[in-house]
Amino acid sequence: MTSEIELTPEPRILIESLRDIGYSFDSALADIIDNSITAHAREISVFALPIEDSFKVAIIDDGDGLNRSDLLQAMRLGSTNPRDERAIGDLGRFGLGLKTASFSQCRRLTVVSRQHGKTAAFTWDLDTVVRENSWSVLERADFEHLFAFDELPSTGTLVLWEKVDRLTGDNGSGKVDYARIVSEAQDHLSLVFHRFLSGEKGIQKVNISVNGRFLEPIDPFNIANDATQASPEEIVCPGVALRSFTLPHISTYEDKREYDRYGLPGGYLRNQGVYLYRAKRLIIFGTWFGLTKKTALTQLTRVKIDIGIDQDEVWKIDVKKVSAQMPEIVRRRVKSLIQTIGAPSRKVYRRRGARLTSPAVYPVWNRTENGEKTTYSINAEHPVLKSFREGLDGENQKQFDSLIALIGAMLPTEALFYDMSNNAENISATALESEDFSRNARAFFAALKQFKNDEESLDTMRTIEPYQTRWNETLAALGIEEQ
Repeated sequence: MTSEIELTPEPRILIESLRDIGYSFDSALADIIDNSITAHAREISVFALPIEDSFKVAIIDDGDGLNRSDLLQAMRLGSTNPRDERAIGDLGRFGLGLKTASFSQCRRLTVVSRQHGKTAAFTWDLDTVVRENSWSVLERADFEHLFAFDELPSTGTLVLWEKVDRLTGDNGSGKVDYARIVSEAQDHLSLVFHRFLSGEKGIQKVNISVNGRFLEPIDPFNIANDATQASPEEIVCPGVALRSFTLPHISTYEDKREYDRYGLPGGYLRNQGVYLYRAKRLIIFGTWFGLTKKTALTQLTRVKIDIGIDQDEVWKIDVKKVSAQMPEIVRRRVKSLIQTIGAPSRKVYRRRGARLTSPAVYPVWNRTENGEKTTYSINAEHPVLKSFREGLDGENQKQFDSLIALIGAMLPTEALFYDMSNNAENISATALESEDFSRNARAFFAALKQFKNDEESLDTMRTIEPYQTRWNETLAALGIEEQ
């Protein structure tokens, strides 16, 4: 014989546990904005400011708004069934995001909503829940005095976080760089919602501002740049579309700040990989889902995968919308495509490497492959080195050869490998000082003239480094005025 026994969760225990699902400040803000977009908002304003010795956050939209009964239901934990069929553009799923995202950051959540000229407001105060050990919300009649209430439009919703304790610790005494937190949140929202901010075809354009500053979209694929290489979109399986991109090399940018902008926080190496979008909203980025390692050769490769909201269970999207598991059918396809996907990025770097070691450009370093082993050595046949050696007597030639051999043997391969793996784009050789550069240019030109005429020698120098990027200085060193 069996019998049912109801075990009702202890409010004071469960409510504290719900705070530790794992939201960051950025992901919590994004989850609230999801609700605004689902409510067809076109203008979303975020205010995150220290007010009267406390930090308050208000998210205001001009969306559809809610009446009193619908707002009360929305304040319920688990307000919707995740298995219910949802509208195509619905960015929610569990009916938990509003509450859990807010509770992760604050101890008092107030939602005010207007619809058809009527205003309703409710507050979850976690201290009250703990004290009374009861799932009780407070209905507010004093909402006109709430922070940022004056910004609420005639139809729309205000989500207010007060007692924001997670940024400062339990007692609120910790020092916090609010300016940094807000700045990082702006960058995060500009990336996560970039397709909405840009008004991509088929999506309602949304304007998002943070403390009065309107966000500019950050497109992680830099499609606007003509140097970006993109593959055609491919339908991997029903409901899953894939497209790969190879971002431009740093040498194609006139402004390094623009290059760094598209590298995203952490740089290109860290942010290579899959960018997963659910209903056009970025939920996961910069991961290969364990299919391959992140390498310097593929750091310019990014893969966009679009899925619809009907794929939530298949991809195991979590409540925070920051975690997913790639289905096996997609894993197999992406794994088979990785070599092809990474090829353009590899070519960008290998092509530059080939220019440095091709005999046609008189490399200082030779690159030799012997089976699986690759060896670098100083090219003793380089015109400048060869000319210098020939000017020495027999004994000094031997010493010079020994010196060249020593320098070649001391190539710091381990340090180079480490730096290339962590931040390849910031590695550079020491630039020649003007006097050294001029002396080198004259010696190289003289060496070329032994088997080429002046015009041919200049044409050669114009196409190779370091003379190509310092051409005016090269001509000055040679005493030549180009016509």
